[in-house]
Amino acid sequence: MKSISFQWTPGVESWEAETVVSTIAHLQEVALVLGQRAGFSVERGQLRPFGTWVIPQLPRGSPYWSTLWYVEKSLDKDNGQIVGPRYIRTFEQEPWQQAGPHYDVAILDQDLRDDPEHNISPQSDPHVFASCRPDLAAVLSVHRLRAITQASQRQTALRRLAINAFGQVLELPAADRQTNVEMALGRLSCLNRCALRFAPDVGQLLDFAHDEHETRTIFCAECTADLLNHVIRTHFHPN
Repeated sequence: MKSISFQWTPGVESWEAETVVSTIAHLQEVALVLGQRAGFSVERGQLRPFGTWVIPQLPRGSPYWSTLWYVEKSLDKDNGQIVGPRYIRTFEQEPWQQAGPHYDVAILDQDLRDDPEHNISPQSDPHVFASCRPDLAAVLSVHRLRAITQASQRQTALRRLAINAFGQVLELPAADRQTNVEMALGRLSCLNRCALRFAPDVGQLLDFAHDEHETRTIFCAECTADLLNHVIRTHFHPN
């Protein structure tokens, strides 16, 4: 599997970053086991939790000098939201992605929105919990989850958000799947008991998280098969 690089903004708490990194590390392990059981010698990609990083040799404000540059490039200064597709575009164009294809994950404390057709409450309060590009990157925001006052509940919701977002990076559900899927705000989502179900608000996100935890569910059988197909494709075509 490709390596996974993580970065997060200064306002993200250490336990929030650790929750996302450890959750995605577990998903990586699930994918590896699937590949190995299918007879493929899948190698574990390196996990690179860079945090809020700076390259001291680069002048402040120059391209890719810091995590803060990604934020500045994708910030809507009128309302303080981060525009997810802009952030992902910086990932796509970065020199490290060109030199060595990998997955990127960003964790933000700022509010986040996507392209208009993908936003929750597009007219009154456009936002998303995560913005994703299959086989490339996920940008997650903890901003709205902080409305959950109980820390353990917030961690449960964040873990579920990380699974859902990185599941989309792993191309789940598969774009050509015809069964037990629906379009939700312009993106394919699963209809089974599965972490790829669409959650339109914090309450539903938490309800799904509890349901999946109680039934020991991560991905349904169909999304698990889609994940194996992703592992096989990337095993033979790493670029």
